[in-house]
Amino acid sequence: MSGLTELQPPDWSDITPHIKYYIDSPYCDPIKIVSENKIAGIGSTLKHTDSAWLAHIIVHPEYRNRGIGKMITDALVKSLDRRKYKTIYLIATELGYPVYLKSGFEIETEYADFDAGSGLPDYKLSSSIIPFNENHRSEVLKLDKFVTGENRLNRLDEHIQNSSVYVSNGKVCGAYFPKFGEGLIIAYEEEAGIELMKLRLQKMKNAFFPADNKAAFEFYSRGNFKLDKYSKRMRLGKKKKLHLENMYNRVSGQIG
Repeated sequence: MSGLTELQPPDWSDITPHIKYYIDSPYCDPIKIVSENKIAGIGSTLKHTDSAWLAHIIVHPEYRNRGIGKMITDALVKSLDRRKYKTIYLIATELGYPVYLKSGFEIETEYADFDAGSGLPDYKLSSSIIPFNENHRSEVLKLDKFVTGENRLNRLDEHIQNSSVYVSNGKVCGAYFPKFGEGLIIAYEEEAGIELMKLRLQKMKNAFFPADNKAAFEFYSRGNFKLDKYSKRMRLGKKKKLHLENMYNRVSGQIG
């Protein structure tokens, strides 16, 4: 893991645990480019059933503007069996997205990044939020497939036992995964999504969600939060049927 410190973007969370995960996971294939005994750039694929994500494509500051980002992107795409992985996603920064356009990706939507100010309200939590149990599994997986269009069973399985669900009239209407990236929140109903956001805000003081979600955007806009920036969700290949308006917090930059 040596050499990662120099690659660490200043406004990203620690990349080390993610890179370790890519190296150890059977669902990922990380690569690196080395020049003069220095890591010039890194990246990884992260594979689901019929879709994949490109993750943590980072170029060392000393090696930028030399085409290395595109070289890594193209190599990762080429490493995937396109007969199986018909759709490839990534989330791009303002710095990175022009590179991905050159590799054939197109912008699908944007994600809003909100940061909390001081003095967040002490939200009263809904009694409809309960811990996950195995009886909820099929409903939670169905909800995730509805929102993302992806079959992400392998990744969800790593975190589903720690999730909370919003149950209304005996049905799962929303789910929150506090240890899955930045805290995935998905919900069929606006009330479920908002209440699960309040639960997340007990420990997290920021939010990342698709701009398509008008309810989440309104909630944070009228609260003591500041819109920090946007990032771009990009796609290469087959367009899936998505309901990103039902995502109230994304997983992270490397898995949407």
